[in-house]
Amino acid sequence: MTDFEKILSLILEKNPTRLIVKPTTKTLIAGFGFKKIIKLSDYTNYLEFKENVKKELSSRGIGFGSLFFDIDKNIKSNLWKDFEQAEFTFTNSLLRYENNKLSIINDNDNLKSYFSNCSKYNNNRGNSKSSLKNIKYEQWKNLVEKAKKEINNSNLEKIVVAEMKRESIDNFDLKSTILYMVEKYPNCTTYLYKMKDSIFFGSTPEMIFEYTNKILKTEAIAGSIPNKGEKTEEIKRKFENTTLIEEHKIVSEYIEKQLLKISSNKITRSDLEVKKLNNINHLQSKIEVEIKDNDFFEFISLLHPSPALAGFPVNDAKKWIKNNENFDRGLYAGSIGYVENDNSNFYAALRCAMYNNIRSEIVSFAGNGIVKDSKVNYEIDELNSKFKAINESIIEN
Repeated sequence: MTDFEKILSLILEKNPTRLIVKPTTKTLIAGFGFKKIIKLSDYTNYLEFKENVKKELSSRGIGFGSLFFDIDKNIKSNLWKDFEQAEFTFTNSLLRYENNKLSIINDNDNLKSYFSNCSKYNNNRGNSKSSLKNIKYEQWKNLVEKAKKEINNSNLEKIVVAEMKRESIDNFDLKSTILYMVEKYPNCTTYLYKMKDSIFFGSTPEMIFEYTNKILKTEAIAGSIPNKGEKTEEIKRKFENTTLIEEHKIVSEYIEKQLLKISSNKITRSDLEVKKLNNINHLQSKIEVEIKDNDFFEFISLLHPSPALAGFPVNDAKKWIKNNENFDRGLYAGSIGYVENDNSNFYAALRCAMYNNIRSEIVSFAGNGIVKDSKVNYEIDELNSKFKAINESIIEN
């Protein structure tokens, strides 16, 4: 058991209100309690909201942010009543673990004393996976066919069609669930956001951006196939000559065009790679550019939602989603992360679920990118794989 794993377990025992975990770099950022929350409840106040966040950040140094998939949609469903369209939280206390060093900021919760006593460490975990039921896909299949028809009869080239599932759950074990996600998906970013009676959590493969040392890094992740244990070369052959290559190209070219709006510096893009997860394989290309200032609101505006999350053209796809999906996406496919004066990190809220402790209910979310030649049965396999990844992670006592 590494220090990283021990500290994560101790953090979860202490009930953080915000948590970002990056296993690949052994980085943990955890917030406890609420010092100040800046909320956006009406998009017409977005400019004022941004100024208030920047002002608070300048004095506090670090804050956690979340923004809905579609923040200019002012009508909010009951599903997301505990969350705002956008909010930045400045916590009572903050813990950071990176480069094998633990630091605590504004220790208003006696964290130093708590974490110095490693005898408190408790590795007990729930061992019962939740038996969430398989979804009935008939309605979603019809929506996919409707999306394909729209693509064939309009300027839309891609639409991301999403689905959600609700299940009752007894004795939800949040600590064991998060520990399992971090262990099972080490090349994803795991996150936890608590607000009122709800906990939104997940383990996402997709970074929206990371900005540090005046370098903005982002990525195009689009085009997926279920992971059936094949070797990398075999996976690459499966991707060849498929609509998935075109789907990925739409996303990567869009991101580069967006970055040209804020930088005249050279944009570098990696060769096309396969990002392998336990349940699914994604096409991935990494993109970066030098940018002088940490203008994180501008980065979010330009890069979220990308065609990987909405479709293309993005605004037309968002309109279609708003008019046709049978639920409000809220934080699903939204952006979550943390920001400092000189650095910022935001991630796409995917492979996620929301637990409500009043209703004892788990709501999980998943979606697929649909293009004109998409095969419905294949899309069902992919959606199954995504829901399975979430459901297998949810643990009860």
